[in-house]
Amino acid sequence: MRTTAIVFARLRWRLFAGAIRHGGAEQLGSVLSVAASIVVAAGGGIAVLAAGRHEEWATFAVLACVTAVVAVLAMGIVAGVSQPIDPRVVATEPLSHRERAVGLLTAAAVGPPGLAGGVIGIAMTVAMTHRPAALPVVALASVSWLASLLLVARTATNGLSLLLVRAPRLGQFIVGFGGLAFYGLFQFVPAMFARLDAGGRADLADALRWTPPGQVGEAMATADDSVAAAFGHLLLGSLWLILLWWGFVVSTDRLAMAMRSGGQAVRAEGNVVTRWAHRACGDGAVGIVAWRSLLTRFRTPRTAIETITGAGVGLAAALAPALFRDDPGAEAVLVGGAVQLGVLFMAGNSFGNDGPAVAYEMLAGAEPSVAVAGKARSILIVAAPLAVIGPVSAAAITGAWRYLPAGLGVGLGGLLAGVGAAIVQSSLVPIAVPDTDNPFASGESGQGMLAAALLVLVLVGLTIVTVPIGLALLWAADRGHTAAMVGLVAAAIVLGALVERGGVWFATRRLSGRDEAFLASVTPAR
Repeated sequence: MRTTAIVFARLRWRLFAGAIRHGGAEQLGSVLSVAASIVVAAGGGIAVLAAGRHEEWATFAVLACVTAVVAVLAMGIVAGVSQPIDPRVVATEPLSHRERAVGLLTAAAVGPPGLAGGVIGIAMTVAMTHRPAALPVVALASVSWLASLLLVARTATNGLSLLLVRAPRLGQFIVGFGGLAFYGLFQFVPAMFARLDAGGRADLADALRWTPPGQVGEAMATADDSVAAAFGHLLLGSLWLILLWWGFVVSTDRLAMAMRSGGQAVRAEGNVVTRWAHRACGDGAVGIVAWRSLLTRFRTPRTAIETITGAGVGLAAALAPALFRDDPGAEAVLVGGAVQLGVLFMAGNSFGNDGPAVAYEMLAGAEPSVAVAGKARSILIVAAPLAVIGPVSAAAITGAWRYLPAGLGVGLGGLLAGVGAAIVQSSLVPIAVPDTDNPFASGESGQGMLAAALLVLVLVGLTIVTVPIGLALLWAADRGHTAAMVGLVAAAIVLGALVERGGVWFATRRLSGRDEAFLASVTPAR
């Protein structure tokens, strides 16, 4: 086992070094991974050390152990299935089930994210040790906690991958709506936790301490008073590691040999909505590309759920003021129309979502301007409901119906701006969506981190463009300047149209003369 662990650890770092030497997107992704791990290690370590010196440190120990496990599970679902090393690659190696599992866990543990977790574990040991006699049990509790984090993350990944292979629709449903649910929790839970006083936090810790990670946190909390009692809590909290280990070994073995179970694509029926959407796409080459893009977006549960999830994430951000402010009013309705983030999240990979169709159109001689214009029109149609749902929902929550027309105007401007930003994002790094029985095939050639970095840049640019007029609108609404609000809403619509036209122009220039590179980027890997 020791030799296997060492071999996989070396393999993990050789792959990492190869990505650094390769250059381009893979190099950038590796560098960003290291940078993110350093930030997480430093920030998490400092936060844990500060919590250990707080008067409520025992409560924080329980809450931290439980919330970290839930957060790791949630991030695995939100970010999608991924593994440092594909189990299928080592399936044919002369390894036993246990050796393969140990190797894969080691590869996950020794990477930059795993080392960041180790730093936080050391900080947890230092922070929660308040007398020398408690050090051994606190250190063991930290090791048990880190093992729980690793096994929960890897077992959940295997489980989702098996679902995506054997029951694609169920797996896609869980990944899509599970990610949306966890994103909603990340929006709501911190705000609710911030409102709890010391008694409320203690009550919450009392409820969570009966979970396995809660027992590990209880071991840290009680080690200062009774080492024997702390060992008892640690033993109870560590029992589930046996079940997690068994689940990881079994799921890894089954995943390595799993065969794909196909499913029929979602069909576009001739109902009122589809007929309206078809007419809205228009005629000509641009209309054909737009209609095909709409059908492609909803051709399978996977792409349909991705669209719905992105829309839900954007709406959650737009409706946050209406849901969380103590006395929301006009500003909540106006922010409800700021749906550009939702449009960007749901359509930021428009070229990659239907890579084969786009590739064939380009090979057949379609001009980049036609492809970009068709994509922009399809995004505009599929995201149009957000411009209505956001302001109407905010007005319904706050009761400020008289500001609904202004909110709808802001929604139109946000819709147009979001279309422009989404087209820019998709043209910069189109990521192919694979049609394969390999759940770990990404089709993006290591560009995931690059896409995330460019998404941040696009968001920053979109913020710089839209925030000034948004602040002016909030100022006018707060002082009741109706004429100023009308003028600013009109300006928001014009600004959104300019961003949309600018995005189409940029994407057309970006794709012109880059046929070979573009076709390679949108062709799915198998």
